[in-house]
Amino acid sequence: MRRVSPKRVGGVVLTLFVLGAFIALYAPLVLVVINAFNKNVLLTSWAGFTWEWVKQAIDSGRVRSDFLTSAEVAIASSVLALAIAIPAGLWARAASPRGRQLLDATTYMRIVLPEIVSALGLLILFSRLHIALGIVTVIIGHVVFNSAYAIVIIQARLATMTTALEEVAADLGARPWRVFWRVTFPFLAPALVVAGLLAFAFSFDDVITSTFLAGSGTETLPMLIFGLARFRVDPEVNAIGVGLMVITLGCLGFTLLVAQGRVTGGLVLGGFRSGEET
Repeated sequence: MRRVSPKRVGGVVLTLFVLGAFIALYAPLVLVVINAFNKNVLLTSWAGFTWEWVKQAIDSGRVRSDFLTSAEVAIASSVLALAIAIPAGLWARAASPRGRQLLDATTYMRIVLPEIVSALGLLILFSRLHIALGIVTVIIGHVVFNSAYAIVIIQARLATMTTALEEVAADLGARPWRVFWRVTFPFLAPALVVAGLLAFAFSFDDVITSTFLAGSGTETLPMLIFGLARFRVDPEVNAIGVGLMVITLGCLGFTLLVAQGRVTGGLVLGGFRSGEET
């Protein structure tokens, strides 16, 4: 009788554990996709494949309106997050150690603190300032946490960049803005794309901050899904959820391509050439 190695048994057990964990994590998502194309309205069993629910979701004026609202909020908050993160990252390079620690503390605080707490705080602040809730307040709320992620990504990129090319460009007579545009910005381009896409995905999927700050006249797509699911989960809700998943996974996939240098890796080389020409 062959003796089984304890190492091999441990490997099989570990494989089964990891496989079971992945099934538990992704089985609900698979069910959402399956039920989005299920003819059975009650979703009690599989009754055949259909595109009806997807077409119904696309034809819904409310879904299209909420999609445009979500896209508008996500784009605006991503742009504003980058507008905050770029100066913050550049300032941190020349700041004192205490200044960098303060920036890091305030940045990670926004990431670690529960989102519901910051959303509640913003709601109270807007109420005290008599600011009407709507799409602008939702954008501001999303910028609060989006800018933190953007700062972390841009700081990580700047940490790998030396100041040699910038100093050479300055010695050759280039003004600070030209140094930034021809040397620093091309080097930061991949990080900006990654930070922007992640900020867009986080903003597009957000429910908590949007619910607190949207008021009665604004509704995003995640808010619509949450509201419909509170009463009954039907195939149309699953179809809307699949659309949201496709958008998020698309952002994630493009982000991975950029991070691996398959999309904008040439921008860095272009930035070095621009710096040499300066």
